[in-house]
Amino acid sequence: GRNNPVYALLSARHLAVNALFALQTFVMGGTCERCSFKTVHGSFIKAVYVRTLTSAGKTVRFAYLADAPSRAAITTEVDGVDVRGGAVHTEAEVSTSTPDATQYVIDDVTLNLARKHAREAMLTISNGEFEVQATSRFLSWSKQNNNKKRIDVAIKPLKLGVVASPVAPHGLIGQTFDGDKTAIDGAIDDYSPSEVYTKAMGEGAIEGTAEEYEVRASDPFSDAFKYSRYHSLAASPRDTSKLAGVRRATGPFAPTGAAGINGDATMFGGQNVY
Repeated sequence: GRNNPVYALLSARHLAVNALFALQTFVMGGTCERCSFKTVHGSFIKAVYVRTLTSAGKTVRFAYLADAPSRAAITTEVDGVDVRGGAVHTEAEVSTSTPDATQYVIDDVTLNLARKHAREAMLTISNGEFEVQATSRFLSWSKQNNNKKRIDVAIKPLKLGVVASPVAPHGLIGQTFDGDKTAIDGAIDDYSPSEVYTKAMGEGAIEGTAEEYEVRASDPFSDAFKYSRYHSLAASPRDTSKLAGVRRATGPFAPTGAAGINGDATMFGGQNVY
């Protein structure tokens, strides 16, 4: 795939969650004489961009970077006018090495930034409808991979009504909350060779193609893509009958059920997108 595309992970009414994917070569396996070892040419999420409209009509943007996980940039606007003391940007910040946490509340939107330990920090954003978690952590086999970082994303509906909402969510992750009690597994890369070139991009598990979820890199907070729901007043869930992936029963939907993208894989192949 290309380097540095920005894809829409979740698009709901007045909420957009996008992610920047970067190509990355990394290794899997130990260094001992009998350890298995392979080189993988794949990609990871390196930045997450969230845009939401609060109950008071403020547009809030959050930016979180894998390589600067102790900070989250916040921009708040009302009809294009910057607020919060006239500052265009406010930064939430925690320790770079020891457990720490901070919280910002803007109307009905809450941001929590927490440092778990020196190797992991997490940004959590909630608007009462969805909770979005972006966790910055080292790649597996961190020493061999020069302590490079990635972001794993998990999105969780907070209300049963999200499924029955007049505006069904979409996006690479958001479309999974369709209420059909079925998970759909897409294409998965073959990790058996000693050198792996990943290529799976969610084929069979997502509506359309990955390219249709791309937003402009020049505006990573954009809500503009084929399946956008940000300004919608009504939108149906995806038509799963058109998806060719393998189906698995998941049981009744629960408001605590989450879906996400994580792990050592490229784009969307082999990740928890269904």
